[in-house]
Amino acid sequence: METNNSKFWIGLGLGSIIGFVTYRFSCSSMSKQVKEKVYHSLHKLHGGAEVIMDEAKDKVLDAGTKAADKVADGTFKVAEKADEMKNKVHSYADNAKK
Repeated sequence: METNNSKFWIGLGLGSIIGFVTYRFSCSSMSKQVKEKVYHSLHKLHGGAEVIMDEAKDKVLDAGTKAADKVADGTFKVAEKADEMKNKVHSYADNAKK
């Protein structure tokens, strides 16, 4: 029981010291400079991320447009061939009836 008590007091003491040092550091001018640098860096990253996202969005839209055009062209070609086949079948049927 004595060992658990001493571990508790040692942990409490170390935690208090670390908390005090952290508090003092957060109130210093150096911490304000670090906060400003971190904020500035995050702001730059955010701006860069927006640019990258806009470029990616444009590329995706372009790719989608190209894909839709290719599908439309392929569909048109298939429709033309189907129309040709229909005409051949009709002419064959007409010739067979004569």
